[in-house]
Amino acid sequence: MVRALLSGISLLVVCAPALAQQGEPAADMPSLSVPWFAHLAITLIGMVFAVRLALEAFARRSVSLADIPTVPRYLTSPQQYRLGSWMFVIFACGFFLLLVYEHRQVVEVAAVFQKELPEVIRDWLEAAKGESPSYLLIIAGIGAIYLYLLTREAQWNVLLMMRNTIQSWISIPELARKIVAQIQLSLHVPPAAIADLAGGATGLSEQDFRKDRNTPDRQWAETCYMKWWLTPRQEAGEDATFFADDSFGCEKLLRDFEETSLVMRSWRSAGAADPAIARIATGVKDLHKAFARLVACYLIYRNASRDELYAEAREFGVDVSVPPPENPLRYWIVYIIALMASVYLGVHISAITYDLFTGHELGIEPDRALRWVMFALTIFGPAIIAILLIRFVGQSLGTHFGQSHLITYCWTFAVAFVTGPLGLTVAVHYFGAASFQSKPVLQLFSEMLAWGFGPALVCVYISYYLDRQTWRDLPDIDHSYSTLAWRLLNCLGFAIVTVFLLLPPLLSIQAQPDATWDAAKLRFVATGTMFFVAFGMALAAQFALRKGTQTAGPVLAPQVNA
Repeated sequence: MVRALLSGISLLVVCAPALAQQGEPAADMPSLSVPWFAHLAITLIGMVFAVRLALEAFARRSVSLADIPTVPRYLTSPQQYRLGSWMFVIFACGFFLLLVYEHRQVVEVAAVFQKELPEVIRDWLEAAKGESPSYLLIIAGIGAIYLYLLTREAQWNVLLMMRNTIQSWISIPELARKIVAQIQLSLHVPPAAIADLAGGATGLSEQDFRKDRNTPDRQWAETCYMKWWLTPRQEAGEDATFFADDSFGCEKLLRDFEETSLVMRSWRSAGAADPAIARIATGVKDLHKAFARLVACYLIYRNASRDELYAEAREFGVDVSVPPPENPLRYWIVYIIALMASVYLGVHISAITYDLFTGHELGIEPDRALRWVMFALTIFGPAIIAILLIRFVGQSLGTHFGQSHLITYCWTFAVAFVTGPLGLTVAVHYFGAASFQSKPVLQLFSEMLAWGFGPALVCVYISYYLDRQTWRDLPDIDHSYSTLAWRLLNCLGFAIVTVFLLLPPLLSIQAQPDATWDAAKLRFVATGTMFFVAFGMALAAQFALRKGTQTAGPVLAPQVNA
């Protein structure tokens, strides 16, 4: 598929010079050239393939549940699955669009160091400023490589890391594994169900449900209960798609159940001295595990709300509810300190780096760095405080627990995307340059809205890692030294992605007439500072908290990056 896409795009690029010779564009329409149409075709065709490949990638991941590969579609509700899959599609397509269509933003950054770059790269940068067929072929190759990554299952594939993260937000696979574990270790069959099952065709007795959980009798009794619980739901026909899915193999599972039923009757009549006891115990255990997997998937699939899921699971006989987390507002100081330190270091290091590469005299301006810290606080600070405050109020009112983590991060992104630029608008309107103060507030806010991606991405990132340290239904962060390099690489990758998404507003910054820094230095320092902010906040999210015990909340680490 990707090879076909690359061949088609290459054909468009190769034909572009010939088409251009047949007719030059009108003088008053310079943008509607043949290379421009070729570039647009590359983008549109690639976007179509990106949507399809992203949907396939989201459904392709196989999760081990009860030692059986399970597709993610049935490890969450249909509503949550659709939301998660399209969130991944938006991410994949957005990134593809930036790579293929907004490539010149990257070129402008590299042009700052053009003199220090090898001649081959300088030639490529010059070609990138135009619309030559050779450059379009390079763009087509980049797009094809990106699409190929959507098909490549590998641990290093950052695109599929985002898929795995989104799936963890909709409880894939943590919640399903927890339900299976609860069924295997602490299933309490309701007395009414025991009364219906005892003495029936299964040949069970009430005593079987009170035996040790490791005995074949107890495991067989619980398996009969799970089959009894699923049968009316399967016969109702409302979930025909679920039970008919090949990944569950319900027909084979029922055949195995009937065969095991015959074996158990024969074994009971023969007595406990039957030499086949080990084989029987293994078969019953495997069947118990398979039914536990089916029940877990069905419970999650049928209940979009966490409250409904917890209620039905309790009726079934397991308790999978999670205790409420600690007050998230108590950690605001960690993020604010990390933000201030990141901005202060980012301004100085970026300015010095620019002067070193461009041959200018080194100039350190502490007052300017402090001013940048104040403006950074106005865009990131209100967003972080607003998100933590909303989460605290929601937890206090009990409205948060019915939501999935994905919904939480969706509104987190939306609120931070608006709150951050709103704080920046107020700051530049009252304390910014004269050109900003003279603009109407609404117009100024619309211009500042382009910076919303920064606080939005940061707030989602720190919220996710805060939840991993405070919620019991998300995987813990492994704080061992063996994961130190991987977590640092994760922080670095987040910072690079954030800067990449913010390149359009960063590279559109204009210097004021009386400014001591020209536009090139201002843009470079702004880009470097944004990188340090994203990297510093990621460090705080990854390393600043430790998950406590079941009764104690998380604690602050002695050092932010320790």
